[in-house]
Amino acid sequence: MKISPPRWEFALAAALLVGLSACLSLTPIRAAYRSELTPVQGAGGYQVDPVDQAAVFAKEGLRLKVRHLSDADLDSQYPETSNPFTYRGQVDPQLGYVPPRFTVFQVTLNNPTFDKVLLQPERAALKTDRGMIMHPYQLTRAGAHGDPRNFETYWLSRGVQSGNIQKLYLERMGVLRGAVYHRDSFVFKGNSYTGKLVFDPLPQNTERVALRFEGFVLEFGIYNIPQQQIDLEFAFAVRSEIAEPGALKSATGLNESGARAKLALERR
Repeated sequence: MKISPPRWEFALAAALLVGLSACLSLTPIRAAYRSELTPVQGAGGYQVDPVDQAAVFAKEGLRLKVRHLSDADLDSQYPETSNPFTYRGQVDPQLGYVPPRFTVFQVTLNNPTFDKVLLQPERAALKTDRGMIMHPYQLTRAGAHGDPRNFETYWLSRGVQSGNIQKLYLERMGVLRGAVYHRDSFVFKGNSYTGKLVFDPLPQNTERVALRFEGFVLEFGIYNIPQQQIDLEFAFAVRSEIAEPGALKSATGLNESGARAKLALERR
């Protein structure tokens, strides 16, 4: 004779399945806020490189190339924890996604023509379609001349006491020294120079920005007095979204267990 199990056992099994499904549905999705800045065609006296979507200003052989770097680009360039430009895949628990830490442009100046030229990063500005004007971060407090937008203040304000945190701070500052576009970087004939301009994150719902360089010096006179200067402006269309980054693990270079082990350092 076959005996059927009591009804309460079926009810208990169903409840367990519902509970398990609820737990699975609460598993956090490592979404990320992504921004893509693409040069606007025909917006100024520059061209758009079809290979890497960079804006290129050319004059008598000289080329000034400006390209926005996404967080994925930066994580690929700097896969270690000393990456000072992104959060490297760490979700902000209050936001529910990985926020951008900065807005970064790669600037490359190639000068085969003029005796020497000078691009002044301190005179660069990023203007949004809503009228906000942002200036790039300087490396140190001394170089910022009182402006709080400098990397020394940024990282020290996040707590640098001793041990591993202090070591990480020094490593990040070392990366920044080798990466940013420095002041007074003359580019002599036959040479080139590359550096990054770093701004605060763009406000959400920004649709367009303009990166402006004032006083780009093409010719100097006696005592290094500028004789010929021009102002340049590069317009970029902005597309932003909160998306699940399918390639997050490969972009950051961390597996899931490694990410958990380093969350405390990553967030600083």
